[in-house]
This record gives sequence, C-alpha cells and structure tokens, in this order.
Amino acid sequence: MSQKKRKALGVGSYLGSKVYKEICNRFYKLHRIKLPDHIASMYSVGVNNGQGIEFLARDAKAFEALLKMPAFAPDNQEHFCDRIASMATNGQGYRETGVPSLHIAVAPDLCSVHIDTFGFVAIGPDGNKYYNPDAIQHILDELVLQDKFVAWVTKHSRSIGLLLSHVHFRGPSSRNRYRLAAGGRVNVAQGAGWSIGIEASQALSGERKVEGSVEVYNW
Repeated sequence: MSQKKRKALGVGSYLGSKVYKEICNRFYKLHRIKLPDHIASMYSVGVNNGQGIEFLARDAKAFEALLKMPAFAPDNQEHFCDRIASMATNGQGYRETGVPSLHIAVAPDLCSVHIDTFGFVAIGPDGNKYYNPDAIQHILDELVLQDKFVAWVTKHSRSIGLLLSHVHFRGPSSRNRYRLAAGGRVNVAQGAGWSIGIEASQALSGERKVEGSVEVYNW
C-alpha cells in the first residue's frame, strides 16, 4: 500500500500498546537504538509481536545505518531461506541473530518491525550466516499463518484477529526436539516470553498426543 493511501495513527492509540513497547524495549535494551526517535508516522500496530508495527521513518537511510552491526544479518535474496522467509518484506530486511529475533524491513515509504519467536539465523565464528531447521516452523506458523492469514483477518475484525493470534501451527522444531509430527497449539494465556496452552499433534509413526504445557522463551 502506498504512503498516500495510509492513514497515520494518533500517538495516543499506540503508545500504550504492549506490542509497541516490547519492540521498543528490545531495540534499546539490546542494541541501544531508540526506535521512537526514528518514527515519523505510525501506520499500524498488530495484535501480537509477530505482526509488529508499520511506520514511516524520519530518515530511512539513517535508521538502516544503525542496523549494520553484527547483531543484525541482512536478508539475502540469493539464499532460498531468506527469499522465502522475507516474501512479506517491503524493502531491505534485517534479521536479528538468535532467538527470539527482531525482523526489520526498511524502505523510504514504509518500515516494519516484528519479533519472530522462532529465530533461525546464526552467525558462525567465520562470520558466515547459518540457518537452523526452525526456519520451517517460522515460515509455516509465523509467516503464513500469523503474518499473512491472521493479519488479514485483523484488518477486518481486530477482536477475531486477537483470538486467532492464540492459534499456532506446530511442526518439527527445537521446541519438540524436531519430532516428526504436525499439529496445532492454542494458547489459553500468553505474554512476553511465555504461554500456557494445549497442543495436539500426530507423528509420522502414528503416535497422537494431546497435552497441556507451559512454554517459556528467552525473551
């Protein structure tokens, strides 16, 4: 969507948002970047950290210059994982290494930031970028389900989008020791760095599981 068609949010409508606060806090706490100083107009604030925020930068080049540090790896469209994982990105993407992971997209007309729960990028001792298998979980759950489908629903009904943001796809990942199974999880309660939910899955072996669990992330 072009800048001219976007309507800026009033400051009072997003300053109290948990999503906005958590993104700003992570930028400053870990990287000493004061994100509010770089926001000219706020366009949208999602219902969860995975949807994040969209805004017009005061100076996109100056903001992007701050991201050129070892903590952020630029998306490389020549790499398959980067190309698939950034297909919703407008402009140049930068992905924080580690878990969880800030994912930033910078463009003159629109910037966006969200937090990926399943970070999959690491920088090795040789300075090269490496991927772990959590990329599959990230793409199917955080990109396709949450960033695409739930975000679309949220634009039409924020209350329904908020409910759907508690529903997640579950496949092989570091959380389940890459168990060859697929299913879903519903978070009954969730916050920054934790969730309490019910998960159902079926493995290729035929084993079925339905269990409640508490997940705690290194937020």
